[in-house]
Amino acid sequence: MKKKTLFLSLLILIYVITGCTNTQTVLKEERTIKFYFQDGAPALTVAKLLEDNPSLSPYIHIEYEMEKSPDLLVTRILKEEADIAIVPSNLAATAYNKGLPYKIAGTATWGSFYLTSTEDIRGYGDLKGKEIYSFGKGLTPDLVLRYVLSENGIDPDKDVNINYLNAASEVGPMFLSGKTNLALLAEPLLTTVMMKKSDAKVILDLNEEWSKAADVKNGFPQASIIIKNELIDEDWEFVDKFLDAYEGSRLWAEENLEDLSLLAEEQGIGVLKETIEKGIIWNNLESFHIKDCKGEYEAYYNAIMDFEPEFIGGEHPDEGIYLQR
Repeated sequence: MKKKTLFLSLLILIYVITGCTNTQTVLKEERTIKFYFQDGAPALTVAKLLEDNPSLSPYIHIEYEMEKSPDLLVTRILKEEADIAIVPSNLAATAYNKGLPYKIAGTATWGSFYLTSTEDIRGYGDLKGKEIYSFGKGLTPDLVLRYVLSENGIDPDKDVNINYLNAASEVGPMFLSGKTNLALLAEPLLTTVMMKKSDAKVILDLNEEWSKAADVKNGFPQASIIIKNELIDEDWEFVDKFLDAYEGSRLWAEENLEDLSLLAEEQGIGVLKETIEKGIIWNNLESFHIKDCKGEYEAYYNAIMDFEPEFIGGEHPDEGIYLQR
């Protein structure tokens, strides 16, 4: 009788173990996730990762999608089509405030806006009465420019005349043609312009000026990498490995410009090969983890709340927006 009972107990144990194993197998079915990012500087940070396409999990395949249009990227997020994405940091906050299931996992790119001129401008006082060609009215470039000017004694509505063009790509040709000699340029367009116009010089690095004005170390987080909550909850090991791999790709982009230029050409990234080889200005690529730069995000969102709250969905996002590693 005892032998029979022992035999039945063993059968039950085997059934339980086998059942658990089968359940785990079901949870670990193979699947494809979508990683969306913008053409330009964000795409350059992804180039090496895309080239290597490392196997970070036996169950997950990453599909890389580069968007040429900012509007398409916004749509991907609002429709929750992206599992991972590089987005403007204000969009990350807007998505969170709308209840969309994403967290900020790290800073993809820091501020890359530069006030550029052919004139000999030595300080903020010399800007008074000038016309500045700019872009992105009501958006991040406008916020940053206005904030920096205001914090340094220049009223952006009275002391200067800001002439807004429709896109960043329109400002470069206007500057090169001589129709303006004072313009806000973003990388990598800045490097392209300075290659073609020998007397052009950076008057203000707005990321550096923001750091001083907001009393932060790294400037402002221009673009962030966000990850869907479902992916974080279901496969943290993959997420952790992915973030390490992406961070390595960012650093590689800064240190291997010639190889990066070749990859960019192969991958159809819209940055001239010569521009990359010349050396675009990277700001704080070594600063990636949220734990090292939460103060920068708080300062950025506080400034937006003072400037245009709806730019981040009407309220300052709480701590839940950040992925803790």
